[in-house]
Amino acid sequence: MSSSVRILVGVDGSPGSEAALRWALREAALWSAATDGAGRGAAPTVTALLAWTADGLPTGVLRAVAQGNHDGMTKAATEMLERSIRRVGEPPASVTLRRTVVLDDPVAALTAAAADADMVVIGERGHGPIHRMTAGSVSQGVVHHAPGPVVVVRPPKEDETPRVDDRRPVVVGVDGSDPSLTALRWAAHAAAVRKVPLRVIHAWGGYDPMYAEVLVGAQGLLVKQADEVLAQAVKLGLADAPRLTVESVVSPESAIRALLREAREAQLLVVGSRGHGGFARLLLGSVSNQCVLHADSDVAVVRSDRLPAPVDESAATAGAALST
Repeated sequence: MSSSVRILVGVDGSPGSEAALRWALREAALWSAATDGAGRGAAPTVTALLAWTADGLPTGVLRAVAQGNHDGMTKAATEMLERSIRRVGEPPASVTLRRTVVLDDPVAALTAAAADADMVVIGERGHGPIHRMTAGSVSQGVVHHAPGPVVVVRPPKEDETPRVDDRRPVVVGVDGSDPSLTALRWAAHAAAVRKVPLRVIHAWGGYDPMYAEVLVGAQGLLVKQADEVLAQAVKLGLADAPRLTVESVVSPESAIRALLREAREAQLLVVGSRGHGGFARLLLGSVSNQCVLHADSDVAVVRSDRLPAPVDESAATAGAALST
């Protein structure tokens, strides 16, 4: 197993971005701990990136724009980044934290820097003008355009108590497509480093209600096909999986409804960038997009296998298929 995971985090001084930085530092520490100090390569690295422009600047940086020059603006942005890091707290000893401040659009800067990262972590919303909406423009832009996995972190609720030892499962949706198998492998890594179960969901419902009578007659066949799709996905996607418990779930609901329901009791929901549905030319499928917008848990959208293989042996323990 390699512990040298590289995580890029977008920071803008907002509580959402600080939640993302906190998540990234914890994730890097989990990767380091999973190796028991025997991993290959360098220590895990978290890069906190703050990108700024003269358009829509945070208040502190905007004040420097009006009063100073480029050096003053860069200094103000750097100070804002450092304040966020202080509020989040210093990283664990096993994690290297790097700082980057750039003059660029946040989406463009994060997308470009993502080429050298194993994953990008962003807050659900930042300082943008649509912060009251379910997801911000920066998080949406990065999810749509970053080349590798992107994790969208939900801000903590006001009455929520931080979980010291989160034993909730990692949930992943599969439909047999290549992107969903990639998401399944990524989710297995995430469950393994957390030492929690992996729940693999395949939903076969969501058909047009005008065909209800036809579907009732064909329900037995649809369920059988769904079981086969799920079994094949687990076989292919977890062939080299780490040692973890796998719970297989077949749901008669639509994929969006099933995944949003499962996310209520999960610590992380993992989806592929797109599945069998929709148009292949779209950057993000409707299911993954709706999960980013509405899931209660943190959401990872996976486009490619960017993480180093975390195991040296295959030892997944499959649970019985569950019907919901």
